[in-house]
Amino acid sequence: MAAFKRSRFAMAALESLKAQTMPDWELIVAPDDGEDYRDLAHADARVKVAHSSAVRTGPAHARNRALEIACGELIAVLDDDDCVEPAFVAQALAYFKSHPTNFVTVPTEYFNHQTGAVVRQIGQFPAMGIDRFGLEFGTMHAIGRRCVYPEWKPGFAEDVMHTCKCIDLAGGEITVLPDANYRLRLHPDSLCATSDGPSISQSYRNLKANLPYDMSNAGARLTRELLQRRIRMNEAFWGQAGDRGYHEFVKRHGQAWREPAQNAEAHVSVWHLGNSSAC
Repeated sequence: MAAFKRSRFAMAALESLKAQTMPDWELIVAPDDGEDYRDLAHADARVKVAHSSAVRTGPAHARNRALEIACGELIAVLDDDDCVEPAFVAQALAYFKSHPTNFVTVPTEYFNHQTGAVVRQIGQFPAMGIDRFGLEFGTMHAIGRRCVYPEWKPGFAEDVMHTCKCIDLAGGEITVLPDANYRLRLHPDSLCATSDGPSISQSYRNLKANLPYDMSNAGARLTRELLQRRIRMNEAFWGQAGDRGYHEFVKRHGQAWREPAQNAEAHVSVWHLGNSSAC
């Protein structure tokens, strides 16, 4: 867990771990804000804090600091404002014990931080390649064996890029465990609510030009196609007026963007969305 000024949510994230049906887990908290997170360690003996003087280095560096001291055979990410369903740990442990695989993932459930209402769920299929991941327009964290789990690369969309790298390391596809969602909290300081559309699209273009990870030829090609789809969806979203958030927008219109990414220009010029939304 990379922790940055969300202590009120971090305790809720820990509570979701304490509610796990399988107790064999540890939580490594890596502060990136200079604040004291010992209250999390005091709340449960399975919590360790990766003490560091580093401040504002970004979630990738913070996660890597946690990765350095992790003792578990399996590695998963839990952001400080998210949570997981009670079967998350048990399902992951059971699958890795019975399958000679290095990576899996789980569906992601996006929920409103004020009401708790589910806005959108992605990843409801048995297996995922980079191409299938690219059609979800969301985040699905990879769970992996510590011996092969890659470090995080800092930069824009680092969650998405890390998952693409894990899929590529797995040979092009990873299993999706169906019964334990990763629950992602949507709130006013989420990226799509605090950044402008043109800067987000430019960040995706920069990633296309310089992928942060070394990948196979097929993995790199599919990752660039994923980024091109993200650009198209982002520009469609920010081109509309309304009061819906990004994930409500994608839920409503995402199916229309499932054509090949290389045909982007033709579809952008003729597709009409009607009344839609911006963050």
